[in-house]
Amino acid sequence: MTHKLASALFLLTAISVALGAFGHGHQWSQHVLPALQGLDPRIVELLKLVWFWVSGAMFTFGVLLVWAWSRLRRGESQPAVLPALIGLFYCTEGVYGALYLGNFFLLFAVQAVLLWVTAWLMRKPPPAPGA
Repeated sequence: MTHKLASALFLLTAISVALGAFGHGHQWSQHVLPALQGLDPRIVELLKLVWFWVSGAMFTFGVLLVWAWSRLRRGESQPAVLPALIGLFYCTEGVYGALYLGNFFLLFAVQAVLLWVTAWLMRKPPPAPGA
């Protein structure tokens, strides 16, 4: 039961990472671009490039996590490196963002913890001695 719950929660977290890319991208036109009025247009274009690159990275992370989920649920352990690394990145950015920009960014730290815990719970137990 724990394995199935962890698997479902891992998958939902992975999907939330991927879908977060669309929310992030949408923020450009709604909030960021209006705040940049008056800046050199080349700077605005550079920021736009970076902004949408980050959205693409978030989507890619989500897709990689869904792939890792499909492998982890089959009992493979090597894909666990993906939620570990992506979780580390998300936790670091989430804590930094929360400290300097607001509590909303704790969502990233929560996603990281969910990835770590559920990946750990999905691991295949080592074989019993003598088995």
